[in-house]
Amino acid sequence: MGIISIDVRVDSQLVASWYHYKHEIPWTLLRWWQRIRVIAQDLDLMLGHVYREVNAPTDFMAGMGITTKADRNFRSDFPPRLKGLARLDRLGVPYLRDG
Repeated sequence: MGIISIDVRVDSQLVASWYHYKHEIPWTLLRWWQRIRVIAQDLDLMLGHVYREVNAPTDFMAGMGITTKADRNFRSDFPPRLKGLARLDRLGVPYLRDG
């Protein structure tokens, strides 16, 4: 796709610390992190931590992945709830989880 500059926000402070070499990566995940590093080495990639409430659209998609056990690529035909969360995010309206 030609994308080389990426700004990634994760709601796991531990994952962010693994990326920035602040904590040791568990050996069970090391193989995956090595693959991530190989892919990321040619990118201008910024990775930072955000609280889960700030990451509502991503949290919703992760939940979909867990419940459906299927990969999904969203390029069009977004679920209505995801559209709503993205609109709130764009407007800067905070999202409060109810559970």
